[in-house]
Amino acid sequence: MYPTARYDQPAQNPLFGAPPSPLSLLKRFALFLRRNALLISAVGAGVAGAAFLVGNFTLRQYHATAVLMVDPRAARVTQNSGVLANIGSDFNAIESIVQIAKSETFLGSVVDQLELTHDPVFAGKGATEDQVRQSTIDNLSSRLSIARRGTTYVIDVTVKAPSAEEAAKVANGTARKILEDQSNLRSGLSAKTAATIEGRLSELRERVSKAEEAAADLKAKMKVTDAGQGSTLLERRVYELNQQLVLAGARTAEARARYELLRKAGPSAGNNLPQAAQSPIFSSLRAEYARLSRQSADQSTVLGPKHPEVVSLNAQISDIRRQLTAEIGRMTSTARAEYQEAEGREADLARQLKEAQTESGELGPQMVKLAELEREAKAERAVYEQLLNRQRELRQVKDLEPSDIRIVSPAATPPKPLPGRIVILAVSALIGLLAGTAAAAIREWRGKTLKTALQAERLGGVQVFGFLPTMPRQGEDTDAAQVVPDLTPWLAELCAEITPEANDAESVVILVSSSHRGEGRSTIAVNLAAYLSEGGDRVLLIEADRAAHVTKPPYGLLDVLESGEDLKRALVEQAADGYTLLPYGGRTLTRQSSIGGLMSGMTLRATLKLARKWFDVIVIDGPPALEAPHARFLAAQADYTVFLVEWDKTSADDADAALDRLDVGATAVLYNKTDAARLSLYDPEQSRQMTLYAEDMAEAA
Repeated sequence: MYPTARYDQPAQNPLFGAPPSPLSLLKRFALFLRRNALLISAVGAGVAGAAFLVGNFTLRQYHATAVLMVDPRAARVTQNSGVLANIGSDFNAIESIVQIAKSETFLGSVVDQLELTHDPVFAGKGATEDQVRQSTIDNLSSRLSIARRGTTYVIDVTVKAPSAEEAAKVANGTARKILEDQSNLRSGLSAKTAATIEGRLSELRERVSKAEEAAADLKAKMKVTDAGQGSTLLERRVYELNQQLVLAGARTAEARARYELLRKAGPSAGNNLPQAAQSPIFSSLRAEYARLSRQSADQSTVLGPKHPEVVSLNAQISDIRRQLTAEIGRMTSTARAEYQEAEGREADLARQLKEAQTESGELGPQMVKLAELEREAKAERAVYEQLLNRQRELRQVKDLEPSDIRIVSPAATPPKPLPGRIVILAVSALIGLLAGTAAAAIREWRGKTLKTALQAERLGGVQVFGFLPTMPRQGEDTDAAQVVPDLTPWLAELCAEITPEANDAESVVILVSSSHRGEGRSTIAVNLAAYLSEGGDRVLLIEADRAAHVTKPPYGLLDVLESGEDLKRALVEQAADGYTLLPYGGRTLTRQSSIGGLMSGMTLRATLKLARKWFDVIVIDGPPALEAPHARFLAAQADYTVFLVEWDKTSADDADAALDRLDVGATAVLYNKTDAARLSLYDPEQSRQMTLYAEDMAEAA
């Protein structure tokens, strides 16, 4: 048997069937396209044609675009703006304009303004006017696109319609409606606010008059005169008296300190008297006294103390000292007089302040009430004046403020519809290709027949030994049922694995099974027996399933199991093929006999045990696992199971269920009746090996 390609890579998507290596993903996809080229072409052509027709009549529309720009720069005619400020640079505010323009209410106003309910393109259907209008709004919404261009201040208003003129008309009408709504929003809000303020002004005017009249009446009653700067004459007098009293107290304290200083110093003050307490005469006398004292000291040192000039100087000094004493007395009298005068002035100011404070205290509660009335009147007037000024501004500003949104590019009549025929054709072709590919993928996904080695190995616990080709029958057609194709050259590798020498055993029991009938079990069993007998092994072929062409069963396996007679009686030598045959038999069976019971009983195990002594290899041509329950009993007695899979016919589910029912460990899977040419579309490497092996055998022959 030719060697089977081995794959160690993880399992691939079963869509392609071929193993993942050494083929690349591109090559596997190419194989998928090759084996489904007809289906992909047929489905793709049909879908592409239908898509082109639909796209040509439904997608080709005229697109007209009007461009709006929101200018964030705050252009002002007056210092104060209107009630609603400019949009500014807030991106969310611009996006809000777009979303409002997409709302059903706005679209309804566009429908009403442009009378689209009577337009043949946009007009909807309905039993009532409201239903027609709502249907028209829905049609406009499906054909209208309002979007901000990236993160800019530009808004595109695009309308698609079968008519170029209709598309441009609706696009420009929608753009003008957006502009109009934004302008009316600001000017209308300013006018509404001005009207609201007008209603409040009359009320505020009356309240201001009442508050001012109440304050004036209370002032007249209290005989309060305003001294300016928010105070009355009485308050101003208290304030000034308080200031004068503080100054008088300071002067009194100063005079008292000077007097006390002179009084305590007395006539002997001399040089100890501070400079501040001295008078100009006193300072002059002290200077003269100092000069004469120095001169007397100098002359006394030179001329002596009794010198007439020294005596004259001393007499002058004594006179100066007398004058200083007299001056200090005069200064003390003056300081006492000043102190008494300052003290009297302070007492008089204190009396006047007390009288003023007493008078102010009596007016205190009424002054508090007056202040409250004045504050209320002032507040009412401030509000009144503010609202009055704002009303005048709004009346002037509402029609003067420039709009911050404008149409920068009206929608022009589009010259040709979009998309073009080439684009629709390309898209249709792509859709067709995708549809054809999807149809092929679905077909392969639904087709669960086994085709590759990797698919069989996914069943678990099995090993794929190769692919057997479809072989023509040999010999004449006189007894076609007995003519078996010669597959022995293809079984070399499998036989090398299951011989007694390969398994270190005296004898080996091999079960050949499959999922259903007609998958080539008997053919493979015969070829296995013939091939193994050529190697010198003693081979017994046991038919464990009735052949369809046998009408008169010979004495065989079932008879041995039923009667327990000698096994040798049932053996048939096949001299031409070199092996011994144990036919299925059944000649002695009765209606009460159970084939399942015979195959699962002790007699079968005893028969096989005896056959192991006489033969080296026992090949059991077993029944299909899904059609004969006793197949699992035969598998339990076998050392090795050869499981046949008919290429591209046996489903993976059936094979998995059959292997599950057999419940065997070591299993060799053989693909039978393989079409090498078709296999190349799934597994080129496997197909190439089959072809090369067939060519080698042809050359050897």
